[in-house]
Amino acid sequence: MAYPTVPCPLHVFEPRYRLMIRRSIQTGTKQFGMCVSDTQNSFADYGCMLQIRNVHFLPDGRSVVDTVGGKRFRVLKRGMKDGYCTADIEYLEDVKVENEDEIKNLRELHDLVYSQACSWFQNLRDRFRSQILQHFGSMPEREENLQAAPNGPAWCWWLLAVLPVDPRYQLSVLSMKSLKERLTKIQHILTYFSRDQSK
Repeated sequence: MAYPTVPCPLHVFEPRYRLMIRRSIQTGTKQFGMCVSDTQNSFADYGCMLQIRNVHFLPDGRSVVDTVGGKRFRVLKRGMKDGYCTADIEYLEDVKVENEDEIKNLRELHDLVYSQACSWFQNLRDRFRSQILQHFGSMPEREENLQAAPNGPAWCWWLLAVLPVDPRYQLSVLSMKSLKERLTKIQHILTYFSRDQSK
């Protein structure tokens, strides 16, 4: 599962994906969409664009691709090209809250869930914490303007990437266009895992 702002290193070895990576570099977009697999439709209805930052080509044709998550999207139509899946998509953005009371409530919920996330992370065993830091880097700082980015605060996506949650659950959060709903869902996950930590 790929998320906005979160690094996603890939090892590309299948010829069809090697071709796809080459094409995305040659066209100059340096990006491609990523969805988790789905038994019914071959891939999920929601995904995330990945921006290629760097590619290290190995002598045997494989490559290590350094990407970072960009925009979220919803799949409108599925297709196929030279063995890899393609799709027509529409980008997703969070619906902004305008009402001052709602903004105040959103800020309070955000700060509460952020503190809960920091506490959960600090209470992890050292080994797990260092593995997460090595792979995903540090948790992003709290942002002043919660609604500045079209995907909401970066720390939410970082947290979703590191939490050991079922991909279907992750997918439901990826598809949400409400920051309040996303924070509430993350709060439920953290409450569940924090109960386990305290045992």
